[in-house]
Amino acid sequence: MTRLVLLLSFLALMFPAMAQDLGQFHRGLDSLVYVYEPLADKPIKLFYYIPTAGNVERMPVLISFHGAERLGINPIICWQEFAERDGFIILSPEFSRKLYNENQYQFGNVFKTRECKELNPEEQWVYSAIEPMFDFFQKETGNRVKKYSIQGHSAGGQFVHRYLLAKPDARVDIAVASNPGTWTWLSDDGSVRDYTGGTTWPYTIKGTPFDDERHIKTYLKRYMIVHTGDMDTETSGAHVPTDAVALAEGANRHERAKNYFEDMRTYARSHKFPFRWDIAIVGGVGHRGRSMVYGTSFRDANGKRIYRADKPVKTGAYCLIFGN
Repeated sequence: MTRLVLLLSFLALMFPAMAQDLGQFHRGLDSLVYVYEPLADKPIKLFYYIPTAGNVERMPVLISFHGAERLGINPIICWQEFAERDGFIILSPEFSRKLYNENQYQFGNVFKTRECKELNPEEQWVYSAIEPMFDFFQKETGNRVKKYSIQGHSAGGQFVHRYLLAKPDARVDIAVASNPGTWTWLSDDGSVRDYTGGTTWPYTIKGTPFDDERHIKTYLKRYMIVHTGDMDTETSGAHVPTDAVALAEGANRHERAKNYFEDMRTYARSHKFPFRWDIAIVGGVGHRGRSMVYGTSFRDANGKRIYRADKPVKTGAYCLIFGN
């Protein structure tokens, strides 16, 4: 028995990954059910990927948000190759369509209905589940990083930037909002460019708890990257918003992203607020989440789309967040 204990102790010293207790998590790809108590009737399936080697305690954490397809596995597929190679963790909460409608996911459940007439208590905002989820992960795994980065594509991009608006104290390092269908505008009169038809959340912050200097200044001084594919130019389709306010933002997602960045930079300057945002345009890419992470894709001899982790492009979300 003594020899066995000595052997196990030796292996733990030589291979610390073997000795780490990850609680309900384990290495590799898997999922578990996370329950945020104020929304206990809406459990969240949390997909994750933890590299097969390395010290989990020190690994960076990325929380990536899915699009309107509502599949938590999709962000894992987009990021997994990089995560395993570079040693960072991916968390991907799945907000199923059965439990979370558009108002509750993309717009955070800030208001009881899409008409935005009655606010929900802050603890019932879906945005309020993210920080406790991160705490839960760290408690289980022993991870000790101070901040996490976030990225989301399409509906996930909507979630990312509105999360920053709603949660000024969130421990977010770098945020990348990739190809949202619509954005939330900052304006003194609640307008969106030339649209002045009484707009409120989610198109503007008018009538929300975020319409104050603290929320606005914190939002503008975050390191957020407006991320857009230059071929994301569809003007119709099941997930392309085409109401009057969305069209005021721009004719398509790519145009809306560019307009949003320029208008918010102008707004910050006119109010003398700090502005730390950037914009990254991915050339030759449309509304494709994995291509936005890699910054490109390739075609093999048979025309099949392939991705090369050894050839990421600097405008891809991977390079934007991890700097490689």
